[in-house]
Amino acid sequence: MVTLDRIRNRHGDAHARFVVMTLAETANNKAFIDETSLWVVSDMARAAAKNFPDLVENNVTAWFSFFDGLPLGWLQYWALDLDGVISKRHALGGMVYERMKRTFGAMARQPDLLDDRRSA
Repeated sequence: MVTLDRIRNRHGDAHARFVVMTLAETANNKAFIDETSLWVVSDMARAAAKNFPDLVENNVTAWFSFFDGLPLGWLQYWALDLDGVISKRHALGGMVYERMKRTFGAMARQPDLLDDRRSA
């Protein structure tokens, strides 16, 4: 696959394997492996390594669990509305990162009571 070769050439074999494992090992996402999802997982792995290094280095189970619960197919579907306006990769990346930040960021332990997406 050309996309995977590009990811491997840009970020290395280990990173490319991690991207494939993320999509292949998470039951919720097997049907949605395409160019956009490969790049988004690559981008999110790099963002997690920068912002939540313990997650990708020591808690891969939580990483896979996050992707298991992520409605990636629905997010990809919603991003289709943005075709021709902004890149689906970047739109999808923003949607996934927002969820990643809520799950693994500082606010995961102490949510903001005024957050517009909080549940009762």
